[in-house]
Amino acid sequence: MNVIGLTPKSMKHAESNLPSLNWYDTTPNYELSLDQFEVYALKRLKVLRKIEQIKMMKVTPDVIRQKLDRVIKQEDLTDHDIDEASHFILRLSYCQTEELRRWFLQQEAALFRHRLQALSEQQLAYAVRKYAQLQPISAAEKEKYRDSLLQFTTPVEYQTAQFYAVPFTQALSLLATRQCFLRAGSAYVPQSKVLTILEGKFRTDLARFLALLANAGSFQAAQDAEASRIYPLLKNMHRALVPPREQQMHLPAGQVLTADNVEQFTSSMPLCMRQIHAGLKADHHLKYQARLQYGFFLRGAQMSLEDALLFFQRHFTKVTNEKFQKEYAYNIRHMYGKEGGTKDGRKEGQLGYGCSKIIGGLVAPSSANEHHGCPFKHYDEQNLHRLLQKLNIGDEKDRREILQQKKMQQYQLACLKHFEVTHPNAFSSDVPMDNVGNHPNAWFQASVTYQNKFQSTSSSNPSEPPKAVSP
Repeated sequence: MNVIGLTPKSMKHAESNLPSLNWYDTTPNYELSLDQFEVYALKRLKVLRKIEQIKMMKVTPDVIRQKLDRVIKQEDLTDHDIDEASHFILRLSYCQTEELRRWFLQQEAALFRHRLQALSEQQLAYAVRKYAQLQPISAAEKEKYRDSLLQFTTPVEYQTAQFYAVPFTQALSLLATRQCFLRAGSAYVPQSKVLTILEGKFRTDLARFLALLANAGSFQAAQDAEASRIYPLLKNMHRALVPPREQQMHLPAGQVLTADNVEQFTSSMPLCMRQIHAGLKADHHLKYQARLQYGFFLRGAQMSLEDALLFFQRHFTKVTNEKFQKEYAYNIRHMYGKEGGTKDGRKEGQLGYGCSKIIGGLVAPSSANEHHGCPFKHYDEQNLHRLLQKLNIGDEKDRREILQQKKMQQYQLACLKHFEVTHPNAFSSDVPMDNVGNHPNAWFQASVTYQNKFQSTSSSNPSEPPKAVSP
């Protein structure tokens, strides 16, 4: 049996003796068989992918907690050694690119937050002391600032809760939403809000660890000598457990996206792609970032290379054929994997940019003729509201809810709300909703499927058609 450095010294920890929280700040010194190495990583990856899916569900916090508790137990992440080893294995795999690091950080932070919320008061107080190096303020100091503290807590909580003086730089999100008291550079935070401080520090530390791994070339080093046996596992781990629809998307039977029919499908595109398409029609051109974002989207929607070339050439009316072939055609063929190498994973069947890439991985548009990005993030509130009105997306109450999600920086939930108000009852139908809030192509597929069901219902039962709102 092949054995590599990282098999737990003991797999016999009783759950009752496990640490209440793991900060993953000390690299484990285990030996794992290759089989264990892969199995543990896949267990954690199942949990992280489930977290990504659950975040997009329209369910209560209690249901979310139940679902997460179930999958964590099913995948044995209640075992300290499996939990620890699997985290560090995936850390090695997901340090490869900025996009992978961002995805891993988001899901790990959500898992950490879930575990924080399950801590007892004593466990939480211990975690605050150990990981944030914070001590509660004295009774005298608490009484001194009584009036100020009562503005941010209830009288009952004030009497029983501990408060912490936190450097204001660690409490920016709480200060921005007026959830704590600021004095002399310190934010006074009640214990009920200290979860935010801990999660923020965990995010900061994990982001730093991932950056250090990437900068140190740790992933590339896995190609050498003994570690070369695990290199293929690390390199391809992030592709494991990808839902079939995310690997390749198909329109409903009999429908094909071509250069001739893109226009009729624009009402089923998410807002980011609709805006790029509108910009293309208005300017007869797209800048580089928008070309990539839209081109990969069309490819993910199964438009052929030939149709993609024809589509862009038709719209680039200010460009001569010679210039188009010289400056743009190569780039389009490269997106389809027909030119150059496979940089950025441009292989046959690849989908376009996911939401995490569009939201966090692209430089924000800086001029009126740059159309890439995510409108829910990159538009200001006034312009976004105006756009929602122009496209008749929901009623005013719906639009306020979308804008509220934007204010909270929940851009994907804003996009999901956009889908919900323009596709009534989709969540309770047979429409494939997986990843609708995570990927433009999943949004598009679900919308096209919904529209087909709407048309079918309208023709078979015209007296009671679904009340679909045109997006």
